[in-house]
Amino acid sequence: MLSFSNSFKGNSKISKSFLKRKEEIIKMIRKKIFLYVIFPLLTILLLSSIVIGCSKNKENKQTTSAVESKTSETTSAQASETQVTSIPTSTKESVTEGTNYLDLYEGLHITGTPIDVDIKSYRLKIGGAVDKELSLTFDDVKKMESVREEIELVCPGFFVDKGFWTGVNVIDLLNLAGIKKEAKNVEFISIDSSYTQTLPIEKIKGDGFLIAYKFNDKEFSKYHGYPLRLTAKGEAGSYWVKWLGEINVVAD
Repeated sequence: MLSFSNSFKGNSKISKSFLKRKEEIIKMIRKKIFLYVIFPLLTILLLSSIVIGCSKNKENKQTTSAVESKTSETTSAQASETQVTSIPTSTKESVTEGTNYLDLYEGLHITGTPIDVDIKSYRLKIGGAVDKELSLTFDDVKKMESVREEIELVCPGFFVDKGFWTGVNVIDLLNLAGIKKEAKNVEFISIDSSYTQTLPIEKIKGDGFLIAYKFNDKEFSKYHGYPLRLTAKGEAGSYWVKWLGEINVVAD
């Protein structure tokens, strides 16, 4: 009986030792699994999350930058367009017949909205501070003494059109009407009265200020101001009034 009891105690000690060893092995396995499997996986997932986040932030910044850049370009282009033409937005419609705004057509860039003109009823009126008001047909103007000058038409930031312009000196037309002494400035008004530009009389006495009807020896198309337009050498393109209908001399 004593022998059996001792044997049982011995087996019990071995069993406890085995269980303890087993627990140590399990702990060691868990530790290694954590160190060599779980921890690396967590690290990879964390790094992937960081990379994806950075990538999305970069894309968002690029998208925002692109949108801001596009908006800036559009705003700039609209502002420049207004500066070049100074025509109310409501009149800036797309040009038909296969030509569009700022397209190069017959040697000149298109600006403004074309006006259809009945040449039989067309008259160029000259009035204001003059001795005698005039109403001239297209043929009347073409019969006057003309000049042919090489002049650059410059629309800042858009284009430069260079060629030979044929027409009558503005000052010759005004002298025909008789300029009053108190006259200071001259208004150039489009046929439909939608567009006006003003220049000092002293300036338009110089070369390059013509009531023109030809460019490179060809009469203007309706896109370029037919029948008459102003040339203003040294002035921005916005001063070159097209589809000219009236010249008004101003005293003040």
